[in-house]
Amino acid sequence: MADKMSDTTTTSLGHARLHLSGDMPVHLTLGGDHAPARACPLVELHALGSGREFVDHRLTRGAAGAALRPDPDHAVEALHGPPWPTTRVTQRDSATGLLALTDIARPTEASWRLRTTLRNEGATTIALAAVSLVSATVLPGARLDDLDLLTARSGWMAEQRWRHQRLGEELVDIGTASHGQSPRDTLRIGSESGWSSGLWEPAGYIIDPATGQAVGWQVEHNGAWTVEISRRADRLGLVAYGPTDLQHAWLHRLAPGEEITTPWAALAFSEDGWQGAAAEMTRYRRALRSALAPTTEAAPVVYNDYMNTLMAQPTQERLATLVPAAAAAGAEVYCIDDGWHSDAQEWWDAVGRWEPSTRRFPDGLEATLDLIHAQGMTSGLWIEPLAVGVNSPVAEELPDEAFMRRGGERLVEQGRLRLDMRHPAAREALDAVVDRMVSYGIGYLKVDDNYSVGPGPDAGADSPGDGLMEHSRQWAAWLARLPERHPGLIVENCASGGMTSDYALLAHARLQSTSDLQDPVRYPPIAANAPLALLPEQAGSWAYPQPEMTDEEITYTLVTSLAGSFYLSGHLDRMSPRQISLVRAATDLAKELRPALTRELPWWPYDVASWDQEWVVTARRAPVGREGLLLVWHRPRPGQDRPGSALRLPALAGMRLTRVMPPPDLVADEGISVEDGADGPVLRATSTAPTARAYLVRDTTHRDEDVARSENR
Repeated sequence: MADKMSDTTTTSLGHARLHLSGDMPVHLTLGGDHAPARACPLVELHALGSGREFVDHRLTRGAAGAALRPDPDHAVEALHGPPWPTTRVTQRDSATGLLALTDIARPTEASWRLRTTLRNEGATTIALAAVSLVSATVLPGARLDDLDLLTARSGWMAEQRWRHQRLGEELVDIGTASHGQSPRDTLRIGSESGWSSGLWEPAGYIIDPATGQAVGWQVEHNGAWTVEISRRADRLGLVAYGPTDLQHAWLHRLAPGEEITTPWAALAFSEDGWQGAAAEMTRYRRALRSALAPTTEAAPVVYNDYMNTLMAQPTQERLATLVPAAAAAGAEVYCIDDGWHSDAQEWWDAVGRWEPSTRRFPDGLEATLDLIHAQGMTSGLWIEPLAVGVNSPVAEELPDEAFMRRGGERLVEQGRLRLDMRHPAAREALDAVVDRMVSYGIGYLKVDDNYSVGPGPDAGADSPGDGLMEHSRQWAAWLARLPERHPGLIVENCASGGMTSDYALLAHARLQSTSDLQDPVRYPPIAANAPLALLPEQAGSWAYPQPEMTDEEITYTLVTSLAGSFYLSGHLDRMSPRQISLVRAATDLAKELRPALTRELPWWPYDVASWDQEWVVTARRAPVGREGLLLVWHRPRPGQDRPGSALRLPALAGMRLTRVMPPPDLVADEGISVEDGADGPVLRATSTAPTARAYLVRDTTHRDEDVARSENR
């Protein structure tokens, strides 16, 4: 609906609102209690020929974006095509002929998905240097100093490091009222090259503690991106970009008659704090996958022989004992990780053909795959599709244009070339490889990406960043086509663990590796926090139990994997029958919990976990209420000679906790005691060793009422 506000027209999209006036660009606000006099423009746009409207250190206030005005005839239109209701906003710059079409889809009541298409209807080429995916004024009317920002640093083996920041400490108030100038400071996060989550997770939350209103955002691009959060006088601006000239050497020359479309970004809103916004982002991600993915079912239990086990040295002999052990432990998929494709011990700079090693598998790889199938499991293989070693014959067989090049030179990193997916020869070569791999009978493909290549290729592009963006889009499209070309194929997305945890890829892939971290004690914060950035049913956190571990150590790593889709490794073939029973109890529990996994919402009864936190807690709950699964890890401080502090969970007041992992008949030790406190359960570790437990959470009040009703019948 639209209503007249002086000379400004406001179109409501739920808690999001579009503000249109003939003498300024269209603005978007989300949440808050009023419409500011001048909010952030819907499209932030920089072009070399016009620069900034106001000199700034930020990517905002570009003159090209400030020159846009709502189209007088088609400013706001409803599009009725699938999959969701969509509003299109049309703006023009009459001087340059630039047309901006912004599509705002509404997958759920409290989420919005946005992208902008720029079309040059003028007579002169426009050199674009930055184009926003989404630009909005968030939570107008809130006291900016008190806002809470929740973002996450990321790095190899150190993903999902979420933390709260008070906005007033990160972006200080410079007294705008006294001098009339807006601050130029900004909180800027982003990525480099093709690892979308190599530096920061491509998602975040902004919360007003006074009202409980919260906004969640995510960038859906598997390449370079930037997000800026900044004060605009008494307003807060949130702007997300794909690659930019300033950060990523991105420049795109838009000739007359040409158009370019940005990647997608998404927003979500809640009046229930950051946990509510995380729940709304979960609902949005599920709606996205319902529209785009071949299936939204949770993945099967996967055994992968790499982590802390074979470490890229699989052989027919080793798998002859590991395969039956994985089946006995309850695995439904056995994935042979890297090394299957090379006769050499050191194969890093020779990959590219992806053909089975005859040295490692003297009876042929198919014999081992047949063993996997005979044990009732689906077989899988690892591949790093974009990598071609400098010593691989493929490096000479494919044309030069099939590899990333800059300044006329092929890009080389650690003895490897990188395929450029813009070129059909690269895509055709990979199609042929995967077709052959599937012909072996596999039903699972682990797709990895272990290195990055800087700004990108400039061959056939206006800039390196421009070449990388188009390559990234072709890569995402190729990944999306895999289960279409091979129905039923389960695709895991991996990049040295969680270095590409973005929904350009995860909208289609079934599973995401959360990390390569090999230390089971340090892993829980990654597993616990992952649902802030990706769906629990897509989050594969390693469990790698070993025969030399104690029962408590085995339980600890198994509980970590229960935080999402169960993902198993370890020398199971060397375990005792009792140890295998303990692992089997976890996989059986994972299967029992799996039907609810795709419906439950993540929540954190003890806040997000910091890297060195003593107690790590995460949970999943039913869509209504608090019943579900609670996971708790206790990590004593170094040198600690007592069990440690008590954990109080007032968020679970009135709930009953029933231990389900480890089963009491296999591990009698309480490990973590549960007591009824005045304001909720109190948990205490009973030893100084790292300990973890999984509990079913039930509402005692409702259960008692159910029993009473049953007895009265």
